[in-house]
Amino acid sequence: MIADSALFSALDAMSVQLEPSDPPTRIVAGAPQCAERVLVLTAGVEIGVWEVTAGRFLSTKPDSGEVMHFLAGSGTLSHPDGSVTNIGPGVTVSLRPGWSGEWNVTETVRKVYAIYAQNPTAPTN
Repeated sequence: MIADSALFSALDAMSVQLEPSDPPTRIVAGAPQCAERVLVLTAGVEIGVWEVTAGRFLSTKPDSGEVMHFLAGSGTLSHPDGSVTNIGPGVTVSLRPGWSGEWNVTETVRKVYAIYAQNPTAPTN
């Protein structure tokens, strides 16, 4: 992971160079590979650009939530209630702490993401 320490940063999230990162740990099908660039890493928050190649894998967010905006690629996210969200350019998805599900990436996906730590003192809606 590379975190930018400058006071100001602007980049083109579609063309920024990413560093290889660990692949998903619970692969269901294929051999998805990941790359990312961490832009902000501070107490309780990580923001960056992430990419994953085609494949299916399980994901859980027991103690954190994530907001992600997809820039490229295609696939689906399958949720615990059985619903499915199509992901692709222009789609924004919010996963609250406690989410678990399956990614099915059919074309390399690139996203801008913000991961936040669960805050047990925050009010719930």
